[in-house]
Amino acid sequence: MRKVYRTFKNWLYLPDGRQAEPFNLLLFSILALSTIVAVVSFTRTLALFLSLI
Repeated sequence: MRKVYRTFKNWLYLPDGRQAEPFNLLLFSILALSTIVAVVSFTRTLALFLSLI
């Protein structure tokens, strides 16, 4: 998980340092939860369409 976080931080050019770390972790957790919600809703929608066929 640390490697994913480090890659995320480098990808978005987020600042390093003690003061920036809570903001970086908050942004990372919000985006991770959004990704999980998007995947789940896509899977449910896909299952609905496939059940109609």
